[in-house]
Amino acid sequence: MRHVGYLAAIFTLCSPLCAAEQTFRADGVVVTSTGISQAYAAAIGRTVGTARAAALALGYDMPATIHVRVACGPDQKTRLFNDGQDRFSLSIPSEKDLRKPAVTGIFHLYGLCHEVGHLAQYRPVTNHDWMTTAAAEGWAHYLGSHLVDAVYAKAGQALWPDAYDYRADGMARLKRQLAGRSPSDTAKGAGLWMELVEILDHKGVAALFKAWGQTRVNPSDPGPALGNMVQLAGQGKPQATSWWKRAEPVFVLKREASRFAAETVSPRDLSGRPVTLKHDDGVKAGHKSLAGSGHAVRFQVPDGKWYLRGVMIHGSRYGGGPPPEEDFHVWLCDKGFRAIADFPFPYKAFERGEAKWVPLPIAGPTLVPADFIICVGFNPTGTKGVFVSQDKAGSGNTLTGLPGKSSSSFGSGDWMIRAVVDRPKTARGR
Repeated sequence: MRHVGYLAAIFTLCSPLCAAEQTFRADGVVVTSTGISQAYAAAIGRTVGTARAAALALGYDMPATIHVRVACGPDQKTRLFNDGQDRFSLSIPSEKDLRKPAVTGIFHLYGLCHEVGHLAQYRPVTNHDWMTTAAAEGWAHYLGSHLVDAVYAKAGQALWPDAYDYRADGMARLKRQLAGRSPSDTAKGAGLWMELVEILDHKGVAALFKAWGQTRVNPSDPGPALGNMVQLAGQGKPQATSWWKRAEPVFVLKREASRFAAETVSPRDLSGRPVTLKHDDGVKAGHKSLAGSGHAVRFQVPDGKWYLRGVMIHGSRYGGGPPPEEDFHVWLCDKGFRAIADFPFPYKAFERGEAKWVPLPIAGPTLVPADFIICVGFNPTGTKGVFVSQDKAGSGNTLTGLPGKSSSSFGSGDWMIRAVVDRPKTARGR
């Protein structure tokens, strides 16, 4: 999404670009950059710092410091993204790409405010797999547009080296989009969020995000649990209930559940002679972390009842500091990639450093169909996740995707993911 666009002047009077890494610090923000002038680094930092302060004043959860890394060079593509917590990454081929949108068509200043909007939602709602694009991007579009106006009120046109009236990229633009003939799904989502803020105010929406983050939802039908929180936040206001009836079909992604029953048994009811199913050759040829997706492998079992006892994954955790205090998920799915059972495991199961086999035992062995899929999702970002190893020669049984969402074949080898299964004692006469 090309929403990177703040103020960049046609730089005839600017200082020379810095080839070495430089750092700009301000209240609530640190910008580390290469290939851009100090003037642009400062403009980026002041934009993010001012937007962060404005979001904090509205009641949204903000990190103590937002870290922004900017990479500029001919080998870079124009990209701007966040890690859901406290880091932004911006890449551009040339500093000329930072000039005002009328010249470049890229909305950098709005884009930075948009990413601050994402943090306001993603930090409290860490598990947001149920959100559609209209919900997630619509929220960032709405709050980002609001923050553009707040930044202008505080810093004015002088903020950006290529000075322009960036209020045109704030709420004024969003309202024009909503008044148009066919608003995009993102704009429609932003309009719905704007309505909710009018009902609950910003602090009420911030409280709702916190409540959603603490709510366990049914992936196949998240709406009821989320709607209950809307009603609580609305304190009985009929407008809130009415809003959710219109918002739920736009914001909530339902994942079709498998019709295969999630039958479990006690480990003592199994033979104690587990079999490890695998497609990989045990030799690591590479690794990947998949943002917004998952690592999946198809397996088959012979005739009879077989129960999943555990999963083995070859990989290593990345990211500085201690492991995040969150779970990753292992799903047992049917051959249609519909979830049968969800097994959460703590991130600390994986260590940093060299990749190795990590056993993930399942406390309640679960019946598998003859053809099944094991999928692993780490909800990774640029600063935390797990690199899952892959071998060199693919068997055609490896996929990328998440249960209930689109999936595709992975043609660069097999994920080094194995399934451990066992049969009931009676199946072997024990």
